[in-house]
Amino acid sequence: MVDPEPQRREPIDRSLSEPPPGEASPPSPAALPGGGPSRVWARTLRVLLLLAADGLAVVAAAVLAYFLWALPVRHQRPDIYLQLLPLLPVFFLANTIWGLYPGFGIGAVETLRRLCLATSSIYLSLAAISFALKLEPVYSRMTFGIAWAGTLVLLPLARFGLLSLAQRWSWWGERCVVVGTGKLAARAIRALRAALSLGYRPVAVVGDDDDGGEVEGVAVLGGLGDFASIARMGVRVLLVADRRLRESNTLVDDLRHRFRHVIVIHDHESLPVDGLEVRNLGGVIGVEFVNQLLRRRNRFLKRTLDLVLGGALLVLLTPPGLLAALAVGLTSRGSPFYRQEREGLYGRPFRLIKLRTMYADAEDRLASHLAGDPEARRQWEARRKLRDDPRVVPGIGTLLRRFSLDELPQLWHVVRGEMSLVGPRPFPEYHLESFSPPFRELRRRVRPGLTGMWQVMVRSEGGIAEQEAYDAYYIRNWSLWLDLYVLGKTLAAVIHGRGAF
Repeated sequence: MVDPEPQRREPIDRSLSEPPPGEASPPSPAALPGGGPSRVWARTLRVLLLLAADGLAVVAAAVLAYFLWALPVRHQRPDIYLQLLPLLPVFFLANTIWGLYPGFGIGAVETLRRLCLATSSIYLSLAAISFALKLEPVYSRMTFGIAWAGTLVLLPLARFGLLSLAQRWSWWGERCVVVGTGKLAARAIRALRAALSLGYRPVAVVGDDDDGGEVEGVAVLGGLGDFASIARMGVRVLLVADRRLRESNTLVDDLRHRFRHVIVIHDHESLPVDGLEVRNLGGVIGVEFVNQLLRRRNRFLKRTLDLVLGGALLVLLTPPGLLAALAVGLTSRGSPFYRQEREGLYGRPFRLIKLRTMYADAEDRLASHLAGDPEARRQWEARRKLRDDPRVVPGIGTLLRRFSLDELPQLWHVVRGEMSLVGPRPFPEYHLESFSPPFRELRRRVRPGLTGMWQVMVRSEGGIAEQEAYDAYYIRNWSLWLDLYVLGKTLAAVIHGRGAF
């Protein structure tokens, strides 16, 4: 459809894209951190390392499947499966099609989604070709299925493991320049540093002038007339957080000719971002925001995941849970279980069960401790948590909390439908009273979780504001992949003894 009244294109303001006449020659590429011709081999090395990590994960999954099933059950020779090794580049091709080399700028959850979909498409294609056409040799279907499941687990682990290691290398990330010196620019820099999988490394800021200074520790390189110089330094990514440039399509279009990626940043902290949908309204662009976890279809998918995975975990973890309860009963007076009323879906109360890690007179101990320690009181009022909590039983209580074993009985709540594997934690009433009324109402519309996004992203270091921000983000941007990502982060935290539940 043709716009009956096309907008008149304003002439480009060259003062924002070219240096003023008579200005000194632009600085060399070395003026920016990580600059210079070495960026070419750095980009090549990134891809090679990602290829190696992905290849090792696929091969490891295949070897695991062979030794778990093909050898002990089917007694098949290894050379039958070695014939499939030349198909390994097919996995690389699929990941390339999905934009995963290097995959910068798409985020951890989207990376997980693409890895799983690319892997599944390859295995489904191989199954269709091999099993449907009955090609020789005959491969074990169970071995094939185990290899598929193993790849779905090992491939993301290898990818994110490499990203965790790569944060120590200054040459790894793709250099980017942030345009703007306000609060939005500062938030963007903090977000880029926290999200390792994005792969963007802010190396400079372009401000209103060239008086110097810094934003979040990143030096202000110059004014808005330095884009030509920055482009000649080899920078390919520009993040625009300056309002004047954001609102000028002409200027943004001009920047697109200088930089490969021009990302216009908008502040929508209180709105969904992963679930937004762009609508063409006949020459007018509309953006629809949807709270993903409030959709009926998504609730059904989430409940299915809770029943399948939660039920399996309940069966698997009941024996160690009973042993932990026995240890609590032998080392501390009272019942090994602790029950307290918590707020559930739609505000309906339920009796939460945990393994007891505190003294029977925990509340009296807390009140006495806060009355005599002003610093502890400030810490409690800010976070509703204490680093050295006087209520916790030394030894067994500390151990259960460190490895989150005290939360195991809550798997029963997940199966019953009172809780979910992932969601906002079911805090006590005194904690809920610290939240703003709009956020508390949003929490009531979803099931509380055994683990949550705030726990794995910030943990006890964050205050009430961080809890609201991360939990609200989770509700508004929910996806099956986000749940899997949070569960994976939770498992890593539990293994390292950081108690992320």
